[in-house]
Amino acid sequence: MRIGVSIDGVLRDFLNRVEEVYEKYFLKDEDSEIKIPDYNLEKWLDFPEEEVKQAEMVFNPEFDEDSFLDSEEEASKLENKIEQTTLEEFLYEKCTLEIFGYANETVSSAVETLNKLILDNPKHEFILISREGGMAIPSTQFFLAKTKSTCPNIKFVTEYSKVWDYVDVMVTDHPKIINTKPNDKISVIIDKEYNKEFNQNKMRFKTIKEIDSDVLDKVESILNYD
Repeated sequence: MRIGVSIDGVLRDFLNRVEEVYEKYFLKDEDSEIKIPDYNLEKWLDFPEEEVKQAEMVFNPEFDEDSFLDSEEEASKLENKIEQTTLEEFLYEKCTLEIFGYANETVSSAVETLNKLILDNPKHEFILISREGGMAIPSTQFFLAKTKSTCPNIKFVTEYSKVWDYVDVMVTDHPKIINTKPNDKISVIIDKEYNKEFNQNKMRFKTIKEIDSDVLDKVESILNYD
């Protein structure tokens, strides 16, 4: 049995880490805070416009650093430019390591629990799966290293539905993964407010710590029955 495990929401406390990093850089009021209740980040994160000074640089073979910008002509080339950080830049360029690398575990010893599950069930193949790319990949590898993950199989996909190409069973909290489950496969759902509507195969657990060898045997029997 091929068992996939979502990194975000099952092992990594992704949403709370996004909140922390967003508050650090984009909330100016020390008393203000933001709450992200689900994975629909576009709905909850608002990036303010920022004024950036830019100068139009012209090649000058007689450039003199000491006199640069002394003249009114050079100074007049300075202009204000309004820029706004996008969600993609926030996640995958500006704050990637802080978010994906330095996040905490969803619960204490979540990764250690998975390590033990892998050790106790050698007949099954475990695969860590995450939807991400770019610099988020080495940042996630850093997260797995610091939490001492021993899972040798890691897949990074570009679409949530693609996780099902690699597994028979998926341990996840993400609605888009649960909602794209093929009929011949099983979701083991980590219980969150944003996935309450799903109760496939009655496999819902508060955390990965509730999943043990007995649960895997039950999942296997359902797969074989189907």
